[in-house]
Amino acid sequence: MLAIGCGGPPSHGGDGPGDSGETTGTSTGTGASDSTADSSAGPGFVASPDMGATVACDLYADDCAATHKCAPYASDGGLVADATRCVGLVPEPLPAGAACTVQDWPASGLDDCDRGLVCVVYDVQTLAGECVPLCVADPEQPDLVCIDPTATCVGGPDTLPRLCTSSCDPFGDDCPGGRHCYRINDHFTCLDDASGDGGAYGDTCFFTNQCDAGMLCADPPEFFECPSTEGCCTPFCDTRDPQASASCPGAPEHMCIRLFDPGAGPPLFDWVGACVLPTEGGP
Repeated sequence: MLAIGCGGPPSHGGDGPGDSGETTGTSTGTGASDSTADSSAGPGFVASPDMGATVACDLYADDCAATHKCAPYASDGGLVADATRCVGLVPEPLPAGAACTVQDWPASGLDDCDRGLVCVVYDVQTLAGECVPLCVADPEQPDLVCIDPTATCVGGPDTLPRLCTSSCDPFGDDCPGGRHCYRINDHFTCLDDASGDGGAYGDTCFFTNQCDAGMLCADPPEFFECPSTEGCCTPFCDTRDPQASASCPGAPEHMCIRLFDPGAGPPLFDWVGACVLPTEGGP
């Protein structure tokens, strides 16, 4: 399953696994061993990652055996995916959009979604989430694409995993089912609100959807006096408004800073900013 971290291009990324023979990257995700299922792994899941040899695979072509799928995972047992390997499919794998569950920890890669899907974790406590399609390789295209023509392949070359999502308005209310619009790397997508009683300006967060609607989980260097080592919630802002910085709740320290370079963000919303401290590289 995949946990969605704070901020944008992988400021919460981890170090790669070195020269272990595994495929490496720099964002959040999951994985498992190539061993067969056993009773200690829970019903329907393969054995824990330390119970068998890892098998590196192509995440976007899925070159694993028919009974397995290629999954991203955190090779150090953390929350950030830095490698891929083949994991066993559950007996009745779930389709895209289905509610799913991950085993052991958010970036273990042991989920109950079908091939070509990753379980995106929305609740780090219960390890519950939703099956989201991976981008796929197309020999006729220079970059990864989505099978669904209405979806967008999110993330840059170093993002692991890259997922297919639909865009939304970060200042609007166009997400179905009570979800809200959150920033994931270079895109905005609908996610369940996991903020609970928190999520307001200045509240601590780790996952981007632990903030209320219209908020960004900003890394501590970008948030004035953030008490958390992980991140704090701060609002989106409109960089086209000359008074936007003055309207930031953390002004004058916080300013309305663009989230994307011109033309690099979602086509309709590349002007969106967030109220943060100006830092090298931006939020």
